[in-house]
Amino acid sequence: NGIGLGGQDFVKRLTAFGVSQKRGKQQRGFRGVGRLAAIGYCQALFFRSRTGPGQPIRELRWDCRYLRSSLRSSDFQGTLGDAVHEATSHHTLTLAEYPERFFEVELRAVVRHGKDDLLSADAVRRFVGQVAPVPFSPEFRYSGEIDGFLSDVPTPANLHVFINGEGPVYRPHRDEIELRPGMADAADELQLFTIPAIDGGVAAKGWVLHHAYLGAIPRNLGVRGLRMRSGNIQVGDDSIVESAFVESRFNAWAVGEFHILDSRIIPNGRRDQYEQGVHLANVLNHLAPIARDIGNRCRLRSQYRQLMKRAENLGIEIENTLAVLQQGAVTTATRSSLISKLERSLAALEKIACNPLLMDDDAVTVHERLASLRRKLARAEEKEKSASSLGRMTPQKRRAYEDVFSLIYDCASDVRGAKELVDRVLARIKH
Repeated sequence: NGIGLGGQDFVKRLTAFGVSQKRGKQQRGFRGVGRLAAIGYCQALFFRSRTGPGQPIRELRWDCRYLRSSLRSSDFQGTLGDAVHEATSHHTLTLAEYPERFFEVELRAVVRHGKDDLLSADAVRRFVGQVAPVPFSPEFRYSGEIDGFLSDVPTPANLHVFINGEGPVYRPHRDEIELRPGMADAADELQLFTIPAIDGGVAAKGWVLHHAYLGAIPRNLGVRGLRMRSGNIQVGDDSIVESAFVESRFNAWAVGEFHILDSRIIPNGRRDQYEQGVHLANVLNHLAPIARDIGNRCRLRSQYRQLMKRAENLGIEIENTLAVLQQGAVTTATRSSLISKLERSLAALEKIACNPLLMDDDAVTVHERLASLRRKLARAEEKEKSASSLGRMTPQKRRAYEDVFSLIYDCASDVRGAKELVDRVLARIKH
Protein backbone atom coordinates (compact mmCIF):
# COMPACT_ATOMS: atom_id res chain seq x y z
CA ASN A 1 0.00 0.00 0.00
CA GLY A 2 2.90 2.38 -0.73
CA ILE A 3 2.35 5.66 -2.57
CA GLY A 4 3.33 3.95 -5.82
CA LEU A 5 5.28 5.14 -8.82
CA GLY A 6 3.59 6.32 -12.00
CA GLY A 7 3.84 8.37 -15.16
CA GLN A 8 7.16 8.74 -16.94
CA ASP A 9 9.02 8.11 -13.67
CA PHE A 10 7.91 4.49 -13.60
CA VAL A 11 10.02 3.25 -16.50
CA LYS A 12 12.78 5.85 -16.19
CA ARG A 13 13.56 5.19 -12.55
CA LEU A 14 13.13 1.43 -12.66
CA THR A 15 15.50 0.96 -15.59
CA ALA A 16 18.22 3.28 -14.29
CA PHE A 17 21.53 2.08 -12.85
CA GLY A 18 23.16 3.94 -10.00
CA VAL A 19 20.58 6.73 -10.02
CA SER A 20 18.69 7.52 -6.81
CA GLN A 21 16.67 10.49 -5.57
CA LYS A 22 17.31 9.44 -1.94
CA ARG A 23 20.82 10.85 -1.59
CA GLY A 24 21.16 13.13 1.42
CA LYS A 25 17.73 12.22 2.76
CA GLN A 26 16.66 10.16 5.76
CA GLN A 27 15.56 7.26 3.55
CA ARG A 28 16.72 3.73 3.03
CA GLY A 29 19.02 3.23 0.10
CA PHE A 30 20.70 5.83 -2.08
CA ARG A 31 22.85 3.97 -4.62
CA GLY A 32 20.12 3.02 -7.10
CA VAL A 33 21.13 -0.63 -7.40
CA GLY A 34 19.27 -2.54 -4.67
CA ARG A 35 16.10 -3.25 -6.67
CA LEU A 36 18.23 -4.81 -9.43
CA ALA A 37 19.78 -7.44 -7.13
CA ALA A 38 16.99 -9.84 -8.10
CA ILE A 39 18.29 -9.99 -11.70
CA GLY A 40 20.84 -12.58 -10.55
CA TYR A 41 18.25 -14.80 -8.90
CA CYS A 42 15.36 -15.27 -11.36
CA GLN A 43 14.50 -15.66 -15.03
CA ALA A 44 11.98 -12.79 -15.09
CA LEU A 45 11.53 -9.80 -12.77
CA PHE A 46 8.32 -7.73 -12.59
CA PHE A 47 7.65 -4.32 -11.04
CA ARG A 48 4.00 -3.24 -10.79
CA SER A 49 2.53 -0.07 -9.34
CA ARG A 50 -0.46 2.26 -9.22
CA THR A 51 -0.52 5.75 -7.67
CA GLY A 52 -4.21 6.21 -6.91
CA PRO A 53 -7.88 5.52 -7.75
CA GLY A 54 -8.60 5.49 -11.48
CA GLN A 55 -4.90 5.31 -12.38
CA PRO A 56 -3.64 2.48 -14.58
CA ILE A 57 -1.55 -0.36 -13.24
CA ARG A 58 1.89 -0.12 -14.79
CA GLU A 59 4.10 -3.18 -15.19
CA LEU A 60 7.78 -3.36 -16.13
CA ARG A 61 9.18 -6.76 -17.05
CA TRP A 62 12.88 -7.60 -17.01
CA ASP A 63 14.08 -10.62 -19.02
CA CYS A 64 16.85 -11.46 -16.59
CA ARG A 65 18.12 -14.48 -18.48
CA TYR A 66 18.55 -12.46 -21.68
CA LEU A 67 20.26 -9.61 -19.83
CA ARG A 68 22.72 -11.91 -18.07
CA SER A 69 23.60 -13.78 -21.25
CA SER A 70 24.01 -10.53 -23.23
CA LEU A 71 26.40 -9.02 -20.71
CA ARG A 72 28.44 -12.25 -20.64
CA SER A 73 28.54 -12.75 -24.40
CA SER A 74 31.56 -11.60 -26.42
CA ASP A 75 29.27 -11.29 -29.47
CA PHE A 76 27.13 -8.55 -27.91
CA GLN A 77 28.30 -5.23 -29.34
CA GLY A 78 25.84 -2.82 -27.73
CA THR A 79 26.03 -0.67 -24.60
CA LEU A 80 24.50 -1.38 -21.20
CA GLY A 81 21.62 0.88 -22.24
CA ASP A 82 21.05 -1.22 -25.36
CA ALA A 83 21.00 -4.42 -23.28
CA VAL A 84 18.51 -2.93 -20.81
CA HIS A 85 16.28 -1.70 -23.66
CA GLU A 86 16.20 -5.18 -25.18
CA ALA A 87 15.67 -6.91 -21.82
CA THR A 88 12.75 -4.77 -20.58
CA SER A 89 9.15 -4.26 -21.67
CA HIS A 90 6.46 -1.95 -20.29
CA HIS A 91 2.71 -2.68 -20.11
CA THR A 92 -0.45 -1.14 -18.70
CA LEU A 93 -2.81 -3.58 -16.96
CA THR A 94 -6.39 -3.60 -15.73
CA LEU A 95 -6.68 -5.90 -12.74
CA ALA A 96 -9.60 -5.54 -10.34
CA GLU A 97 -8.02 -7.40 -7.41
CA TYR A 98 -5.23 -4.86 -6.86
CA PRO A 99 -5.54 -2.01 -4.30
CA GLU A 100 -5.98 1.64 -5.26
CA ARG A 101 -2.31 2.36 -4.70
CA PHE A 102 0.55 -0.09 -4.26
CA PHE A 103 4.02 -1.18 -5.32
CA GLU A 104 4.78 -4.83 -5.99
CA VAL A 105 7.81 -6.86 -7.02
CA GLU A 106 7.60 -10.40 -8.39
CA LEU A 107 10.50 -12.78 -9.01
CA ARG A 108 9.40 -15.47 -11.46
CA ALA A 109 11.24 -18.74 -12.15
CA VAL A 110 13.71 -18.32 -9.29
CA VAL A 111 17.08 -19.92 -9.97
CA ARG A 112 18.20 -22.42 -7.33
CA HIS A 113 21.27 -21.33 -5.36
CA GLY A 114 23.07 -23.40 -2.73
CA LYS A 115 20.67 -24.40 0.04
CA ASP A 116 17.78 -22.72 -1.82
CA ASP A 117 17.19 -20.34 1.10
CA LEU A 118 15.44 -17.84 -1.17
CA LEU A 119 12.50 -20.25 -1.50
CA SER A 120 12.53 -21.38 2.13
CA ALA A 121 9.85 -19.57 4.12
CA ASP A 122 11.69 -20.31 7.38
CA ALA A 123 15.01 -18.98 6.07
CA VAL A 124 13.36 -15.84 4.70
CA ARG A 125 11.52 -15.31 7.99
CA ARG A 126 14.78 -15.58 9.97
CA PHE A 127 16.51 -13.16 7.61
CA VAL A 128 13.69 -10.60 7.65
CA GLY A 129 13.42 -10.84 11.45
CA GLN A 130 17.10 -9.94 11.84
CA VAL A 131 17.64 -7.45 9.02
CA ALA A 132 14.37 -5.67 8.18
CA PRO A 133 12.78 -2.82 10.18
CA VAL A 134 10.20 -5.03 11.89
CA PRO A 135 9.01 -4.63 15.51
CA PHE A 136 10.19 -6.49 18.59
CA SER A 137 8.05 -9.37 19.74
CA PRO A 138 5.40 -8.54 22.38
CA GLU A 139 6.95 -11.44 24.32
CA PHE A 140 10.20 -9.46 24.74
CA ARG A 141 9.89 -7.52 28.00
CA TYR A 142 12.54 -4.93 27.11
CA SER A 143 10.89 -3.94 23.81
CA GLY A 144 9.08 -0.89 25.23
CA GLU A 145 12.19 0.45 26.96
CA ILE A 146 14.31 0.04 23.81
CA ASP A 147 11.65 1.58 21.55
CA GLY A 148 11.33 4.53 23.93
CA PHE A 149 15.08 5.08 23.99
CA LEU A 150 15.23 4.94 20.18
CA SER A 151 12.11 7.06 19.64
CA ASP A 152 14.21 9.90 18.17
CA VAL A 153 15.84 7.60 15.58
CA PRO A 154 14.70 8.94 12.17
CA THR A 155 12.05 6.82 10.44
CA PRO A 156 12.17 3.73 12.68
CA ALA A 157 9.50 2.11 10.40
CA ASN A 158 8.57 -1.12 12.28
CA LEU A 159 6.89 -2.67 9.24
CA HIS A 160 4.36 -5.47 9.45
CA VAL A 161 5.77 -8.19 7.20
CA PHE A 162 3.86 -11.36 6.32
CA ILE A 163 5.40 -14.42 4.66
CA ASN A 164 2.99 -16.66 2.77
CA GLY A 165 0.20 -14.95 4.69
CA GLU A 166 1.74 -15.75 8.07
CA GLY A 167 2.92 -13.01 10.38
CA PRO A 168 3.67 -10.41 11.27
CA VAL A 169 7.37 -11.20 11.48
CA TYR A 170 8.98 -10.08 14.75
CA ARG A 171 12.57 -9.50 15.77
CA PRO A 172 14.09 -12.71 17.23
CA HIS A 173 14.89 -11.30 20.70
CA ARG A 174 13.20 -12.99 23.67
CA ASP A 175 13.57 -12.96 27.46
CA GLU A 176 15.41 -16.30 27.37
CA ILE A 177 18.25 -17.48 25.14
CA GLU A 178 18.24 -21.22 24.50
CA LEU A 179 21.91 -22.21 24.35
CA ARG A 180 21.03 -25.86 23.83
CA PRO A 181 18.03 -28.12 24.55
CA GLY A 182 17.28 -27.94 28.26
CA MET A 183 19.70 -25.05 28.91
CA ALA A 184 18.40 -21.47 28.69
CA ASP A 185 20.07 -18.20 29.68
CA ALA A 186 17.72 -15.49 30.98
CA ALA A 187 18.13 -11.79 30.16
CA ASP A 188 18.56 -9.85 33.41
CA GLU A 189 19.82 -6.35 32.55
CA LEU A 190 19.39 -3.82 29.74
CA GLN A 191 22.10 -1.22 29.23
CA LEU A 192 21.55 1.80 26.95
CA PHE A 193 24.26 3.83 25.22
CA THR A 194 24.52 7.14 23.38
CA ILE A 195 27.70 7.62 21.32
CA PRO A 196 28.63 11.25 20.60
CA ALA A 197 29.72 12.43 17.16
CA ILE A 198 33.18 13.94 16.66
CA ASP A 199 31.93 17.50 16.27
CA GLY A 200 28.85 17.40 18.51
CA GLY A 201 25.49 15.70 18.24
CA VAL A 202 24.86 11.97 18.35
CA ALA A 203 26.70 9.46 16.17
CA ALA A 204 24.84 6.34 17.32
CA LYS A 205 22.47 4.98 19.94
CA GLY A 206 22.41 1.40 21.07
CA TRP A 207 21.57 -1.18 23.67
CA VAL A 208 23.17 -4.29 25.14
CA LEU A 209 21.21 -7.09 26.80
CA HIS A 210 23.14 -8.71 29.64
CA HIS A 211 22.50 -12.26 30.81
CA ALA A 212 24.39 -14.97 32.67
CA TYR A 213 26.94 -15.38 29.85
CA LEU A 214 26.87 -19.16 30.07
CA GLY A 215 28.57 -19.55 26.70
CA ALA A 216 28.49 -18.71 23.00
CA ILE A 217 24.98 -18.12 21.63
CA PRO A 218 23.99 -20.35 18.67
CA ARG A 219 23.98 -18.39 15.41
CA ASN A 220 20.60 -19.82 14.35
CA LEU A 221 18.85 -17.86 17.13
CA GLY A 222 19.56 -14.66 15.20
CA VAL A 223 20.51 -12.55 18.25
CA ARG A 224 24.19 -13.17 18.94
CA GLY A 225 26.86 -10.52 18.50
CA LEU A 226 26.86 -6.74 18.66
CA ARG A 227 25.16 -5.56 15.46
CA MET A 228 24.84 -2.29 13.58
CA ARG A 229 21.81 -0.78 11.85
CA SER A 230 21.27 2.19 9.56
CA GLY A 231 17.71 3.38 9.03
CA ASN A 232 16.76 0.49 11.32
CA ILE A 233 18.03 -1.97 8.70
CA GLN A 234 20.89 -4.23 9.73
CA VAL A 235 24.24 -3.71 8.01
CA GLY A 236 26.51 -6.75 7.83
CA ASP A 237 26.02 -9.69 10.17
CA ASP A 238 26.74 -10.67 13.76
CA SER A 239 30.52 -10.31 13.28
CA ILE A 240 30.58 -6.70 12.05
CA VAL A 241 32.22 -5.29 15.23
CA GLU A 242 33.97 -8.47 16.35
CA SER A 243 37.32 -6.66 16.14
CA ALA A 244 36.23 -4.35 19.00
CA PHE A 245 36.61 -7.27 21.44
CA VAL A 246 39.98 -8.06 22.99
CA GLU A 247 38.97 -11.72 22.69
CA SER A 248 36.82 -11.93 19.55
CA ARG A 249 35.08 -15.10 20.79
CA PHE A 250 33.18 -13.06 23.38
CA ASN A 251 31.27 -11.28 20.60
CA ALA A 252 29.36 -14.54 20.14
CA TRP A 253 28.29 -14.33 23.81
CA ALA A 254 26.89 -10.80 23.43
CA VAL A 255 23.44 -9.47 22.47
CA GLY A 256 23.04 -5.87 21.35
CA GLU A 257 22.48 -3.38 18.54
CA PHE A 258 23.75 0.09 17.64
CA HIS A 259 21.79 2.40 15.33
CA ILE A 260 24.00 4.70 13.26
CA LEU A 261 22.61 8.25 13.25
CA ASP A 262 25.57 10.15 11.78
CA SER A 263 24.75 10.59 8.06
CA ARG A 264 28.49 10.65 7.30
CA ILE A 265 28.74 6.96 8.21
CA ILE A 266 27.62 5.24 5.02
CA PRO A 267 27.03 1.52 4.31
CA ASN A 268 29.10 0.14 1.44
CA GLY A 269 27.49 -1.11 -1.75
CA ARG A 270 27.12 -4.68 -0.46
CA ARG A 271 25.74 -3.46 2.89
CA ASP A 272 28.03 -5.91 4.66
CA GLN A 273 30.18 -3.16 6.20
CA TYR A 274 30.52 0.63 6.33
CA GLU A 275 32.78 2.84 4.26
CA GLN A 276 35.91 3.58 6.25
CA GLY A 277 36.43 7.06 7.70
CA VAL A 278 37.04 9.05 10.88
CA HIS A 279 33.36 9.10 11.81
CA LEU A 280 33.09 5.30 11.68
CA ALA A 281 36.37 5.06 13.63
CA ASN A 282 34.85 7.30 16.30
CA VAL A 283 31.92 4.90 16.79
CA LEU A 284 34.22 1.87 16.88
CA ASN A 285 36.44 3.59 19.46
CA HIS A 286 33.40 4.11 21.70
CA LEU A 287 32.36 0.49 21.18
CA ALA A 288 35.73 -0.81 22.43
CA PRO A 289 35.09 -0.16 26.19
CA ILE A 290 31.57 -1.59 25.82
CA ALA A 291 33.04 -4.74 24.27
CA ARG A 292 35.71 -4.82 26.99
CA ASP A 293 33.02 -4.69 29.69
CA ILE A 294 31.19 -7.59 28.04
CA GLY A 295 34.42 -9.58 27.92
CA ASN A 296 35.04 -8.90 31.62
CA ARG A 297 31.50 -10.00 32.44
CA CYS A 298 32.05 -13.21 30.48
CA ARG A 299 35.23 -13.98 32.41
CA LEU A 300 33.73 -13.07 35.80
CA ARG A 301 30.62 -15.16 35.16
CA SER A 302 32.85 -18.03 34.08
CA GLN A 303 34.88 -17.72 37.30
CA TYR A 304 31.65 -17.56 39.30
CA ARG A 305 30.33 -20.73 37.68
CA GLN A 306 33.65 -22.46 38.40
CA LEU A 307 33.39 -21.32 42.03
CA MET A 308 29.87 -22.75 42.37
CA LYS A 309 30.93 -25.94 40.60
CA ARG A 310 33.85 -26.27 43.05
CA ALA A 311 31.40 -25.85 45.94
CA GLU A 312 29.14 -28.54 44.49
CA ASN A 313 32.04 -30.95 43.92
CA LEU A 314 33.36 -30.37 47.45
CA GLY A 315 29.90 -31.11 48.85
CA ILE A 316 29.71 -34.38 46.92
CA GLU A 317 33.25 -35.31 47.96
CA ILE A 318 32.44 -34.67 51.65
CA GLU A 319 29.20 -36.67 51.44
CA ASN A 320 31.08 -39.65 49.93
CA THR A 321 33.83 -39.50 52.55
CA LEU A 322 31.26 -39.23 55.35
CA ALA A 323 29.55 -42.34 53.98
CA VAL A 324 32.85 -44.26 54.28
CA LEU A 325 33.31 -42.97 57.83
CA GLN A 326 29.76 -43.99 58.79
CA GLN A 327 30.31 -47.42 57.23
CA GLY A 328 32.78 -48.24 60.03
CA ALA A 329 34.88 -50.71 58.04
CA VAL A 330 38.35 -49.11 58.13
CA THR A 331 41.24 -49.05 60.56
CA THR A 332 41.57 -46.44 63.32
CA ALA A 333 44.44 -44.81 61.42
CA THR A 334 42.39 -44.58 58.21
CA ARG A 335 39.46 -43.24 60.19
CA SER A 336 41.64 -40.44 61.61
CA SER A 337 42.94 -39.71 58.11
CA LEU A 338 39.36 -39.49 56.77
CA ILE A 339 38.36 -37.07 59.53
CA SER A 340 41.38 -34.87 58.76
CA LYS A 341 40.48 -34.93 55.07
CA LEU A 342 36.88 -33.98 55.89
CA GLU A 343 38.01 -31.06 58.02
CA ARG A 344 40.22 -29.76 55.18
CA SER A 345 37.37 -30.09 52.68
CA LEU A 346 34.94 -28.33 55.02
CA ALA A 347 37.47 -25.51 55.46
CA ALA A 348 37.71 -25.18 51.66
CA LEU A 349 33.91 -25.12 51.40
CA GLU A 350 33.73 -22.46 54.13
CA LYS A 351 36.20 -20.33 52.19
CA ILE A 352 33.90 -20.47 49.16
CA ALA A 353 30.82 -19.71 51.30
CA CYS A 354 32.53 -16.54 52.60
CA ASN A 355 33.75 -15.42 49.17
CA PRO A 356 32.46 -11.84 48.56
CA LEU A 357 31.82 -12.71 44.89
CA LEU A 358 28.91 -14.98 45.84
CA MET A 359 25.44 -13.58 45.36
CA ASP A 360 23.26 -13.57 48.47
CA ASP A 361 21.07 -16.55 47.52
CA ASP A 362 24.05 -18.71 46.54
CA ALA A 363 25.96 -17.70 49.69
CA VAL A 364 23.01 -18.77 51.87
CA THR A 365 22.75 -22.09 50.02
CA VAL A 366 26.46 -22.88 50.45
CA HIS A 367 26.40 -21.85 54.15
CA GLU A 368 23.38 -24.09 54.81
CA ARG A 369 25.05 -27.06 53.15
CA LEU A 370 28.25 -26.40 55.07
CA ALA A 371 26.37 -26.39 58.40
CA SER A 372 24.55 -29.62 57.49
CA LEU A 373 27.78 -31.41 56.59
CA ARG A 374 29.45 -30.29 59.80
CA ARG A 375 26.57 -31.72 61.85
CA LYS A 376 26.93 -35.03 59.99
CA LEU A 377 30.66 -35.13 60.74
CA ALA A 378 30.08 -34.40 64.42
CA ARG A 379 27.57 -37.29 64.65
CA ALA A 380 29.97 -39.64 62.80
CA GLU A 381 32.82 -38.78 65.18
CA GLU A 382 30.64 -39.53 68.20
CA LYS A 383 29.79 -43.04 66.97
CA GLU A 384 33.13 -44.79 66.82
CA LYS A 385 32.00 -48.32 66.01
CA SER A 386 32.74 -51.07 63.53
CA ALA A 387 30.38 -52.28 60.82
CA SER A 388 27.89 -54.79 62.19
CA SER A 389 29.34 -57.56 60.00
CA LEU A 390 32.77 -57.03 61.52
CA GLY A 391 31.57 -56.64 65.10
CA ARG A 392 30.90 -60.39 65.43
CA MET A 393 34.45 -61.32 64.38
CA THR A 394 37.49 -61.90 66.52
CA PRO A 395 39.66 -58.79 66.94
CA GLN A 396 42.41 -60.30 64.83
CA LYS A 397 40.11 -61.19 61.92
CA ARG A 398 38.32 -57.82 62.13
CA ARG A 399 41.63 -55.95 61.89
CA ALA A 400 42.55 -58.03 58.82
CA TYR A 401 39.33 -57.00 57.05
CA GLU A 402 39.77 -53.37 58.13
CA ASP A 403 43.32 -53.41 56.71
CA VAL A 404 42.03 -54.76 53.39
CA PHE A 405 39.15 -52.25 53.23
CA SER A 406 41.48 -49.40 54.13
CA LEU A 407 43.82 -50.49 51.34
CA ILE A 408 40.90 -50.52 48.87
CA TYR A 409 39.98 -46.94 49.81
CA ASP A 410 43.62 -45.82 49.64
CA CYS A 411 44.01 -47.24 46.11
CA ALA A 412 40.60 -46.27 44.74
CA SER A 413 40.22 -43.23 42.48
CA ASP A 414 36.43 -43.38 42.94
CA VAL A 415 35.47 -43.38 46.63
CA ARG A 416 31.81 -43.99 45.88
CA GLY A 417 32.61 -47.04 43.73
CA ALA A 418 34.99 -48.36 46.37
CA LYS A 419 32.31 -48.02 49.05
CA GLU A 420 29.84 -50.00 46.93
CA LEU A 421 32.45 -52.79 46.62
CA VAL A 422 33.06 -52.83 50.39
CA ASP A 423 29.28 -52.83 51.00
CA ARG A 424 28.93 -55.94 48.83
CA VAL A 425 31.74 -57.69 50.71
CA LEU A 426 30.17 -56.79 54.08
CA ALA A 427 26.81 -58.10 52.88
CA ARG A 428 28.37 -61.45 51.92
CA ILE A 429 30.21 -61.69 55.26
CA LYS A 430 26.93 -61.02 57.07
CA HIS A 431 25.22 -63.96 55.35
